[in-house]
Amino acid sequence: MKALIDNRTLGQVHCPICTHTVPADLDLRGKQPRVVAGQRCPRCGCSLEVAVIVQVPEAA
Repeated sequence: MKALIDNRTLGQVHCPICTHTVPADLDLRGKQPRVVAGQRCPRCGCSLEVAVIVQVPEAA
């Protein structure tokens, strides 16, 4: 049985509709981080699946 590793973190994304930077959950599996499916912008309510990732928190 494999142990599931939770590779999600909170980052900043650029909303395509209201053009604000908003917080969103990011999935860190694979080579590139992606926005977790099903999230909505807290300001305008649009889907964040196509949002551009602005900031991924990383340790220095």
